[in-house]
Amino acid sequence: MDASVIIPTYHSWDKLQSCLDCLASQTVEPEKFEIVVVNNDPSDPTPADFRLPANAQIITEGKPGSYAARNKGIAAARAELLFFTDSDCLPVPEYVESGLRIAREHPEVSRFGGDVALVPNGSEWTAVELYDYHLGLEQRKWVERGRAVTANLIVRRDMFDRVGLFNSEVLSGGDMEWNDRAAAAGEPIVFAADAIVRHPARATLREFAQKTRRIEGARIRRNARRGAINYIPPIQKLIPSFRTFKKLRKNPDLSWPQVLAIWRVQYILRLVRVSETVRLLWFRQPDVRK
Repeated sequence: MDASVIIPTYHSWDKLQSCLDCLASQTVEPEKFEIVVVNNDPSDPTPADFRLPANAQIITEGKPGSYAARNKGIAAARAELLFFTDSDCLPVPEYVESGLRIAREHPEVSRFGGDVALVPNGSEWTAVELYDYHLGLEQRKWVERGRAVTANLIVRRDMFDRVGLFNSEVLSGGDMEWNDRAAAAGEPIVFAADAIVRHPARATLREFAQKTRRIEGARIRRNARRGAINYIPPIQKLIPSFRTFKKLRKNPDLSWPQVLAIWRVQYILRLVRVSETVRLLWFRQPDVRK
């Protein structure tokens, strides 16, 4: 067994099916890797018509949160090289093969950030999808900063012995917190350009608002020790970012209407972030689950 692919899932059987279909078409023989799916809601059973590859298993984790689910997957995995991805990701056929190769080429490195390629949900990019593409997830830049999102993270098992597992108490931001611990311990990270997963861009403002709220909740928890100053909402977010506008305007692939549409989406999400700070800290409301 050369690799274990760990996938947390939460009420996303349709998307998970597409992910598993991609993993069933890998260039690596199925005997060389396993797939560990962790259902984060034990009360939500696997659909009767679900197609599970022969090298895959589904286990459950009742504690809410994808990081608790990933930790359960680590405990169940048998390989020394662990691939983390999400149920809504679509690994390319060379995903596992490329990850194994870069791990062999860099025996001194224990964590790798694979590329995440955003794709539209339809034939044309919408304004919200364009926002995700141009201002959203940029894995290469995260790796340059010593981090990688768990949509495509590859880790040698023994690194969890040195750095610890993911923080199972958080619902968002646990990948960044774990990578920060790894970087503080002096663990290097390498960008795995050919170990690609395709990820449908978020299609609606509602999806982005949910993500923004999760991220803001994680930020507030990380900064809890700041005390009273943490209760001050990020007022600067009430002002549109003219730096972003200039950046977008310089992109030759974007028209004026597209620039303005993307800028509008960003501003709406800035307002969501301010409102979430107020909701969580001033009104003591709970974090959002999804």
